[in-house]
Amino acid sequence: MPKKRITFIVIPTNDGQVREYRFPRGLLWIAVILCFALVGSLGYYAEGYYGRVDQHQALDQLKAENQDLMRSLDLTRKEVDHLEETMGVLAVDDERLRAYHSMEPLSEEERIGGVGGSEEELPADYTALPASKRTLIADLKSRIFRLHQEARFQVDSFEKIRQKYLESEGDRRHFPAIHPVAKERAWISSGFGFRNDPFTGKRAFHSGIDFAGRAGTPIISTANGVVTHAYLDRRLGNVVVIEHDILELNEEGETFTREGIYRTEYGHMEKFLVKKGQRVSRRDTIGTMGSTGRSTGPHLHYAVRFQDRRLGKYKGYEDPKQFLLDETPGDAKVANWWYEKE
Repeated sequence: MPKKRITFIVIPTNDGQVREYRFPRGLLWIAVILCFALVGSLGYYAEGYYGRVDQHQALDQLKAENQDLMRSLDLTRKEVDHLEETMGVLAVDDERLRAYHSMEPLSEEERIGGVGGSEEELPADYTALPASKRTLIADLKSRIFRLHQEARFQVDSFEKIRQKYLESEGDRRHFPAIHPVAKERAWISSGFGFRNDPFTGKRAFHSGIDFAGRAGTPIISTANGVVTHAYLDRRLGNVVVIEHDILELNEEGETFTREGIYRTEYGHMEKFLVKKGQRVSRRDTIGTMGSTGRSTGPHLHYAVRFQDRRLGKYKGYEDPKQFLLDETPGDAKVANWWYEKE
């Protein structure tokens, strides 16, 4: 039996010779299969090519997003660093204000009030990140959480200080908070504490600080108060002592005196310009700088003393330098806070 064949007849458009081609049917199926295989292969490789292009584009996009993320994290880290520095400054101000208001200092545990979150508290999506990025994010999260805690605590602390200030508003004018002589006209020549006595050479306790300057330099009261002593002393020469008692009104509108916390002493004056029992205000001139008493030259001996001497280590004397709130620009802000409404 003859094999079945498929015949193709080619008829030209012009008057050319008609051609006839015969192929076995099996060969045609092979050709069809090869054509499908070729088309499938081309489609597969085309899909793979464009898929790789898309993958490269997606990878480039992920790299760009990763760089943006790292830049954002670095910027956040710098901002957190700045916030921590600011909180440190506020903590120092808080401590100083508490000291000025005779409030109990705060411990580090009270101030921090706990620690931030841990890596386990990160969202589930974050656990797929590389360990370095996960650690960085967890650290930032912990620091930010701690800053939130400290900020809330600081707000509460400042509110307590504000309430204390309002309760003792009359005390602020009676708090020795400025230099007793103009800063541009005198300088500190001897500090508070133990030193070698300039006359005996022996180690002795110096109960105040010395401001050296020209004779006749005006000396001012560092706070409101009443002059309790104005006399000549063998060692300190002409001395003025001011007790910073506070005048208040009772419920009947009558004036009475409430004992203040501090008293200030001014020695070696050339002359004093106030008398015992006289009330003075901050910045009132009370005398002039001199070299009376045991003195090696014109200067002012300035001392700050607790009214209740039991509160102080050296008979109630405190280092006057810590009361010079106009010593530095930062301190000046605190000083203005004390007497800006005077």
